[in-house]
Amino acid sequence: MNNYEYGDSHQPSVSRSKKEHLFFERQIDINDTDHLAKLMLDLNERISRGEVIKGDRNQHTPWDNSGSQPTINWNKYNVFQVYDKNIHTLFRAVRDMTVEACKHYELDFTKEQFMVQGWFNVNYNHIGKLDWHEHGGEGAPHFHGYYCVKAEPSITYYRVFEKEIENHNKNNRAILSETGHPHAMGDWDWEGPRITIAYDVIPLRLIPMEWEQHWIPLV
Repeated sequence: MNNYEYGDSHQPSVSRSKKEHLFFERQIDINDTDHLAKLMLDLNERISRGEVIKGDRNQHTPWDNSGSQPTINWNKYNVFQVYDKNIHTLFRAVRDMTVEACKHYELDFTKEQFMVQGWFNVNYNHIGKLDWHEHGGEGAPHFHGYYCVKAEPSITYYRVFEKEIENHNKNNRAILSETGHPHAMGDWDWEGPRITIAYDVIPLRLIPMEWEQHWIPLV
């Protein structure tokens, strides 16, 4: 995740890709979203109590307005290290989407040695949301996406080159896009937690080395 010009609704796409932009997606109907929602809410409470993250939690970040502690502390853990079969199924879907994206962008999946980091977001309509932001990089081979545990109905807006796109969220669906295209949560009016799992996928050579024992291989 990258806080560059966070909240700037006029932030343009910075992707240098010459290929057509595509959303790669997987519907993961075998996953149990009720179980995942409970797991994420339990983890949210444990993070808020300081039981999961080692060391000091992040403070005064661009993500504070989201009201989501697992979002604010996104670089302090990796959700794909949670021991859960549904998370493992999502991991395999992220890998499959990345392989598909490599074919589209003419990249060699094996040679790129992709790594992945993941976190989750728990938001409430009366507390906060993620405003316009980006995840670093100028398009492929930098990728970002998210999976809806409980986010339906809602919209995530993307600015893809000169066009604004509405991505209508659907529970149990994962998507992947090249980076370089700002996006933001739209408003929603239903009560209760809006829960998503997000992930960044980049080649090993581009990993920020200050985060030891954080990224894992996408194998």
